[in-house]
Amino acid sequence: MTSRFPFPVSRFPALVLVFALATPAPAPPPGPLAFPRDHGSHPSAAIEWWYYTGNLADAAGHAYGFQLTFFRVGDFALAHGAWTDGARKTFDFREKAHLTLPGIAEFAEGRLEVSNEDWSASERAGIHRLRLRWENRTLDLDLTASKPPVLQGEKGLSRKGPGEGEYSHYVSISRLSAAGALVENGRRTPLSGAAWFDHEWGPGALPQGAAGWDWFALQLDDGSELMLYRIRTKEGRATPFSSGVFVPPTGPTVPLRFDEVRFRSTREWRSPRSGGVYPAAWEVAIPRLALELTVQPLVADQELVTGRSTGVTYWEGACRAAGRRGGRPVSARGYAELTGYAGRDVPGFSGR
Repeated sequence: MTSRFPFPVSRFPALVLVFALATPAPAPPPGPLAFPRDHGSHPSAAIEWWYYTGNLADAAGHAYGFQLTFFRVGDFALAHGAWTDGARKTFDFREKAHLTLPGIAEFAEGRLEVSNEDWSASERAGIHRLRLRWENRTLDLDLTASKPPVLQGEKGLSRKGPGEGEYSHYVSISRLSAAGALVENGRRTPLSGAAWFDHEWGPGALPQGAAGWDWFALQLDDGSELMLYRIRTKEGRATPFSSGVFVPPTGPTVPLRFDEVRFRSTREWRSPRSGGVYPAAWEVAIPRLALELTVQPLVADQELVTGRSTGVTYWEGACRAAGRRGGRPVSARGYAELTGYAGRDVPGFSGR
């Protein structure tokens, strides 16, 4: 994913101090990343985040989506959690904000073990264990990596712009099989499906003039995955640092330039809360891959208004896609993220 962590200066003034005291260093040469070590925290990075999204189903075939995100910004620990119910057409989210303190919000080094109050994610021997709880709902999942980590950009160093601090270290796991259960109002529902994991760390800046981004992570039913991100200018064009990656069922990944992608939105949705107008359906074509997809949200309203944590208003939601690859029908599940459409963020002060 591209950097997904913009902070509005006026809404989160303490974060201004974090960045004012930090001088972005030139991007280091790509170095070897090692796992599970680099799934852990990197305290020298100004911004770091762990992003889980996934599509699940119950025994009756009802579709659900989830998001669990942990942010570390200096000594601040922030988190977003969201739940989409496709059958009921409902969306719910919560947010957390703390100083990093033992027993309250923690980030381990050398291994993936992050938590914020009673939300947590950890990894042992390739299995990621997630817990997301609020009020009358608890989601427990075991995610088993089906593929090795994907190093985004040049050996894991992803450029967001030409400036010194406009990069991040970026690794994805593009497919994890998910199994677990949702307990809601005392009723336990077994769930299964697939998830996507992103981890980024670095200065977290976007180039001047960037207005936001559109990010997609799709898991195709032929065993391949597609990630695309478009960093938008204020005129709505893609910057030269927009890109993507195609992960085939087996074999090496295929880096994609955004000028290889034909991408257009076909519908809009207006938020009744923020007034933001978001794209609400897309057509994507990549001739080099003989791939054409139509992407639609599982639920129209999957907007997060996070005034008590990051201060960002953005859309992040479960999606479905259908089309053709190599002349054959294909379908997909995944997630999309849209920022900069509601006037509640400043992408130049950014992360994912």
